[in-house]
Amino acid sequence: MHTAHPRPMNLVLLGPPGSGKGTQAQLLEERFSLYHLGTGDLVRTVYMRAGQGDSFADEVKVRYDTGIPQPDHVILEMVEHELTRLHHKTGFVFDAFPLSLPQAIELERMVQRFEMREPIAVCIDVVRAEAIRRLTLRKYCPNDKLVFHPQDSDYKGNHCHICGAELQHRPDDTAELAGKRYDAYIQRILDLKAFYKERGQLLDVNGEQPIPAVFNDILRALVPYL
Repeated sequence: MHTAHPRPMNLVLLGPPGSGKGTQAQLLEERFSLYHLGTGDLVRTVYMRAGQGDSFADEVKVRYDTGIPQPDHVILEMVEHELTRLHHKTGFVFDAFPLSLPQAIELERMVQRFEMREPIAVCIDVVRAEAIRRLTLRKYCPNDKLVFHPQDSDYKGNHCHICGAELQHRPDDTAELAGKRYDAYIQRILDLKAFYKERGQLLDVNGEQPIPAVFNDILRALVPYL
């Protein structure tokens, strides 16, 4: 008889920009009652403070606008703040974190510090051309940060179905910057995947499928870890 694990599950979602990590993170958050911790959202929150005398935010904005990944210490500071605030209340689905081997090692330290369950890494694989195509076509709501894809009916209406705001393109979703972000991801991911594979914590999923099919593949792969 299957016995539920005493501690909440933690998931790490890996995949290039445009692979649909954010969408799958939301679905997994709902299915398993996890907290969706997206480093992209954390960075964009800091981004909005730029130009107001906050030198840290100004530096984040410069990197963001030029497609340069934020350095490890910036991301780790943001993530550890969230874990300190919430680790005793929930499990997490980490969206686009960790994105480097040093980040993964530091996450292991945080997991031990907060006595959390070891995370399972789910890698959503998408080839470069498809990732760039998706990024240059998608839009987002500036109010609630929901992302809309070309196949969404609300995208065609160009307004968010929740708040009615006009949808926008993210400033880093140009073909040039999307390509840079994909290439930076590939350079970083090899050691990261090896790190989780060595620990028996890596699951690979084909991301070039419809959203429901990707989600179902993730659920099937997670069965042994529930």
